[in-house]
Amino acid sequence: MSQSRQRTPIRPRSLPVWRARAVWTLLGLGLGGTMLASYDAQVVRHQQLRDEGAQRYLRQLPMAVPARAPIVDRHGQVLAVSVPTTTLWADPRFFPDSGADFRAVAATLHISPAELQQRLHRGGSRFAYIARQLPPDAAAPVLALKVPGLHHLLEYRRYYPDADVTGPLLGFTDLDGHGIAGLEMSYDGWLRSEHGKATGLQDNRGRTLAWASLPARAKTGQTLVLSIDRNLQYTAYTALAAAVQTADASSGSAVLMDLRSGEILALASYPSYNPNNRADYVASLYDNRALNHTFEPGSVMKPFAIAAALDSGSIAPTSRFDVATSCYRVGRYCIRDDVRHGTLDLRQVLQYSSNIGAAQIALRTPPAALYGTLQRAGFGRISDIGFPGEAAGNLPRWQGWDRSRQAAMAYGYGISVTTLQLATAYAAIARNGRYLRPTLIHGAHAVDESGPEVMRPQTAALLRQWLQAVVAPGGTGFLAAVPGYSVAGKTGTSALANGKGGFHHSRVNTSFVGFAPAENPRLVMAVTIRDPKRGLRYGGVVAAPVFRVTMTTALRALGVAPDRPFAATPAGVSAVQQKLWAEGAGDVRH
Repeated sequence: MSQSRQRTPIRPRSLPVWRARAVWTLLGLGLGGTMLASYDAQVVRHQQLRDEGAQRYLRQLPMAVPARAPIVDRHGQVLAVSVPTTTLWADPRFFPDSGADFRAVAATLHISPAELQQRLHRGGSRFAYIARQLPPDAAAPVLALKVPGLHHLLEYRRYYPDADVTGPLLGFTDLDGHGIAGLEMSYDGWLRSEHGKATGLQDNRGRTLAWASLPARAKTGQTLVLSIDRNLQYTAYTALAAAVQTADASSGSAVLMDLRSGEILALASYPSYNPNNRADYVASLYDNRALNHTFEPGSVMKPFAIAAALDSGSIAPTSRFDVATSCYRVGRYCIRDDVRHGTLDLRQVLQYSSNIGAAQIALRTPPAALYGTLQRAGFGRISDIGFPGEAAGNLPRWQGWDRSRQAAMAYGYGISVTTLQLATAYAAIARNGRYLRPTLIHGAHAVDESGPEVMRPQTAALLRQWLQAVVAPGGTGFLAAVPGYSVAGKTGTSALANGKGGFHHSRVNTSFVGFAPAENPRLVMAVTIRDPKRGLRYGGVVAAPVFRVTMTTALRALGVAPDRPFAATPAGVSAVQQKLWAEGAGDVRH
């Protein structure tokens, strides 16, 4: 028989009186302390805590500030560089808007209190620029004032050592370091550096108390190495500027190109501007006249009319032309020569720059053949050299030509070109008829011997021979002759359009395009000077000396061996030519 167990019920124990009192006392003290702290925060120290909270805030903080990458010439010489500066900014919540500190900042910056007030108001509620991109030694006295809410940051300012010599080529940047003109603009993505950023907690003195996110890595721009030779750029620019000033012309441009690689060694435009002086910027000077401006080229187009006629079989190398008339009429137009001649061969048509001879040649040539030669030479399209706003010029389709337009094409009317296009077109003559793509970037591409054929090699060889006569005594381009070197080239003088369907009788555009040494060409150069008003206003007088001065310096700098005896002035030079040689524009320096 089993025995059942009985469970004894558990009775709750009573809490001792003294312990209950202790628990209630502790709870009371804790609750009272909490209430007291809340009262202190909300009533007693409300304003103090509010001020402290306002002085700590999250900001997007710039990290390392990489400089915009430099632009250098082919030898590594600096053409554009970013220099460190100090930018002063204020937090308007803490920066005084009056009083002694406010006046001290204005006085140290050499501005009026009213101007300082305007700068504060132009900013936002937490950020306002006080002064941007100051030299560090100019910012130091302001920072030494230790004014509340005044901060500084590192920024870079673009500096151009050669100022106006390279201004229209390099362009410039805005205050934020973005390229907005010239090569600075077209290669902005290559050159520009980007700030790294992170979110941080700062106090009103700009001190970082804690980071709320990991810093984002900064992007550093890359150095841009140009094909430009700094010394040759200076030579071309100063020669061009002197020629424009001597002839009282409105503007000019020049392009010097290496025939081995297509690299541009000098590209000058005048008048110019100094990109270091932002206050002096004039919008009309921003354009690079060698790339952005077009003009009717005149007689420098005659070699291409001859090339088209020879390659199409329309004429023979021995063809001769009767140019004795004083007026060769085509349609309603009368074509004239400055000096009357009898019968001329092709060499003489170029040497004496006969408009009548060139017109006769063009009219014997199928329009499509003439158009094709001009198009293959690079006219009517951009070279894609990577410069903003490069002009394509205008080469009308041959189907719309009448006989007058066809004849005018041969001596450079009815077509518009750039100075760069003239240089690249003549490069084809120098390079056995092959087009050479120009570039402003050093090492961008090697010589392409199989480039598009502009004309047959035999035709190019004949033109190289005949164009030497232009620079010989008696030729229109005599002032382009370089002592010690053979030169081939062509002058051009064209009337400026008057905007009413006609031309100015007394305003012209002058040009010279050539290459040297003529028999083994290394360099080609095109020079254009617009609207000369003083002296003899011909391409052979105004533009040719710029070629001579620059080409002489360039050939020697590159170590190109002379291929002719040196002579101060060649034999057979007239007294007038000797005087022009001695006084030729381009020898002046400033």
